[in-house]
Amino acid sequence: MKPFFSFAARVPFNIAPERGTELAAEIFGSGRWQLVPSEMAANFYAVPSDKAIYLSYAGLASLWCIAYAAFNVADVASRLQRAPKSSGQTEINIAQEYALRKIPAHIAYSKALVRQDQDWPDDLPQPQASSDLDTPEGRVNNAFYGALSWILLHEIAHVFHGGEKLLPASLLVRQEYRADDFATRWILDNAGHGLYREFRVLVVVISLTWLFVHEQTVGVGTDHPPAILRFREASTLFQTGDRSVGLENAAYVLKALLDPFTPAPPHDTAKDAFQWISGRLEDIFKVP
Repeated sequence: MKPFFSFAARVPFNIAPERGTELAAEIFGSGRWQLVPSEMAANFYAVPSDKAIYLSYAGLASLWCIAYAAFNVADVASRLQRAPKSSGQTEINIAQEYALRKIPAHIAYSKALVRQDQDWPDDLPQPQASSDLDTPEGRVNNAFYGALSWILLHEIAHVFHGGEKLLPASLLVRQEYRADDFATRWILDNAGHGLYREFRVLVVVISLTWLFVHEQTVGVGTDHPPAILRFREASTLFQTGDRSVGLENAAYVLKALLDPFTPAPPHDTAKDAFQWISGRLEDIFKVP
């Protein structure tokens, strides 16, 4: 993942280019910030006192695998949704393509990396940072960089706000909500209401999906809110229309990766589908 790490510093600027000058001047300012690689299990964290953000190679690989799964699920599902259907057909089935594209293996490797760093599996094609953006591989990378931007902006918020580690759990959790809100608003506030916003909504959902997968693997910690509460807060800021392409693809991603076996009822709009899967996530990741 080293070639991807070399691009990481640019992604907070690239996801919201209209705010690039603001990010450089008002957030980063004149002090020296560091983006530091690490070789621990899949994780991302900030050390505000050092103005340092640590990205583990395992974390990058784990997030890339979720972006791979998300892009391919959205690609297959949206194509099948728009294809001619037989009389009386009310659902689409992506199982064949899901298996052919090795989506379960990518998810499994993403989860394994949450526990410990390990070599890339021999049976999975390795990601290529140099892939042309007009290719499927390049589009996966684009989704990955978008999701990574939300995570980096979350960590940037910790540094900018001077987050502390030696605090009671309730205050640590409050800091996480503040960083999530900063990242989501930074990406969406000036995104307009066209395809740029739809893409940004989707990549925020991909990063949140990675949080769900992380939580499925190691459980809920005491210093971070449960993923479902973080998802709930972020999704209130999406502000899309009923037929939002971003919400449509987000619903496919959340359904396939987090609730693949529950039959989904027919929905009139993309927003209806997204609200249904959001309700399912509330049941699956129920807060005690």
